[in-house]
Amino acid sequence: MAIPPIAKATLQAALINAGSNVLAQGIKAYRANTTFELDIESLMQFTTCAFITSPLSYLWLGTLESWLPGRVPDSKTDQRENKNDKQTLSKPSLNFTNTVAKIVIDQAIGGAWNTIVFILTMGILRGLDYDTITGQIQSDFWPIMVGGLKLWPLVSILNFTVVPANRRLLVGNIFGVVWAIYLSLMSG
Repeated sequence: MAIPPIAKATLQAALINAGSNVLAQGIKAYRANTTFELDIESLMQFTTCAFITSPLSYLWLGTLESWLPGRVPDSKTDQRENKNDKQTLSKPSLNFTNTVAKIVIDQAIGGAWNTIVFILTMGILRGLDYDTITGQIQSDFWPIMVGGLKLWPLVSILNFTVVPANRRLLVGNIFGVVWAIYLSLMSG
């Protein structure tokens, strides 16, 4: 039985987030010049957060692609060409307008939404009350968004121009190692 793509992507994200959190804990111990002791609670919170947010990110990326297809058939795509007696199809061309729109929408709406969902989910997993969580959203939102602008626009450009749609969450998760370490260090 094949694993559904959304489940596979979510499991990959959870494993990557877990590894990133362990790395972040190691960095914290190194910076503090203390012995590394794995904080299982923090590890479980970050892993659980990935299980919650990754399916939403998977659906987000799929929705963006369906609304704004990145590749459009050109006149040659639908016609078979005969080259050396081999039947080939030419590759669909990049839709520049849709690609730029996806990058902007992903950074503005997707980035904001992911930031809020991350802060909210971590607050709930840590047992914080509503007022504390809303205070964290107000204080942490812009620093996380600004930090994200140093990484995620480049990932979006790569994802929406080169990476096939079914591999975008995986590529995002790979770059997410660095991002999850940043978030782990930032969130304490």
